[in-house]
Amino acid sequence: MNNAPGEITINDESSVRKSVNLKLDETRAQELLSKKLALAAKNANIKGFRPGKAPVSIIKKYYENELLEEASAEILNEDFRKIIAEKGIQVIGAPTLEKKEGCEYCISFDVMPEIKVLNLDLKIKKIKKREITDEIIKEEMDFLLERLADQQKLDDSAAINENDRYFVKIDYITVDENGKEVDSAKDYSISLNSSIIDKSFEASFIGKKKGDSFEFNDKERKVSVKGFIKEINRKILPELNADTIRNFGDFKEVEDFKKYVAKSLGDYEEKKYKEALRSLISEELANLNQTELPQSVIEEDAKARLKELKEQGKYKDISEKQGGDLMNILKIMARRDIMLYLLLSEITKRENLTVSESDVEEFYRKTASESNIKEDEVKGFYSSKEAAENLKQALLEDKIFDFLILNKVTYIEE
Repeated sequence: MNNAPGEITINDESSVRKSVNLKLDETRAQELLSKKLALAAKNANIKGFRPGKAPVSIIKKYYENELLEEASAEILNEDFRKIIAEKGIQVIGAPTLEKKEGCEYCISFDVMPEIKVLNLDLKIKKIKKREITDEIIKEEMDFLLERLADQQKLDDSAAINENDRYFVKIDYITVDENGKEVDSAKDYSISLNSSIIDKSFEASFIGKKKGDSFEFNDKERKVSVKGFIKEINRKILPELNADTIRNFGDFKEVEDFKKYVAKSLGDYEEKKYKEALRSLISEELANLNQTELPQSVIEEDAKARLKELKEQGKYKDISEKQGGDLMNILKIMARRDIMLYLLLSEITKRENLTVSESDVEEFYRKTASESNIKEDEVKGFYSSKEAAENLKQALLEDKIFDFLILNKVTYIEE
């Protein structure tokens, strides 16, 4: 009996799990079985017969049950594909086939959820941007000047102070709460008072001299770093003048360099602000629109993430428990990102947001102007199909978040 796709009922097991009951068309299954038996007879190598010369009756004895199961699955899968194609259903992951009674079967499968209600009443805590003061600009210029700094070896009796900048050579060992070694190094160089490493770690060196030991308890990582100082060199920064600033670009006056640094800091703060705002919007969006996701798609995404990490040489030698803990973390990340993708896609559809060719051209012009390179060079970076698609997706995300910020976000004080 042929399954008539239009008469089939799709059963909802959950918002993301569905099933359909099918009756196997035995006539088609037997026809396909005959073809499979004939093919098996040509390729079979059975004791007592020349290769490919065993009669079908012998082939049946050895392979009929296996091949009938295979043929039945293919017929059912063919009918299933016709049904979901007619009903416009997109299946996620691999469907599962379960035999019921006689010729009755059940195929269960996952689908992505349909977002029927979308809550965009986004209440976001207000984020303060860091004010770019003259002091911050000076700190940044000094940081850049450090690249050109000379080194002055300190006398053995001289101690590290909190004002000067230093290169310090150390031996150290890092141990966990149980005293187990986590990391160690000899003749390791660090830069002090340069806004590179954690201030609390730097504090463990203040007042220390060559040959002194130091210790730092990292409460966040739950480790202790112990070691001793082998060498101290004070950094001698060059004078900030017209000759020095040419090392950083085509600047004619110190004031031009200062304006450049101020703009760079402002751009960085703006970028950091937007990233923080997007993160809060994404979190609030997901919290307001909790939606069930198929476990299969989360599993597959987490496995892909783990594979990528291992290809990068990470987490190759972790224990079974550590592997399980890592997979749980990757599943949380996968669920978050998939959920956000669905929500942003729904906003795009409802608000009819698109990226036009003029949007792309404007991106090329702006990037060329800000980077001081030719527009054709920028276009070259996005000449491949994959790069062009990634660019359009990034520009679309910008439009989505701009729309939300302008129309749906209410700022609240902490």
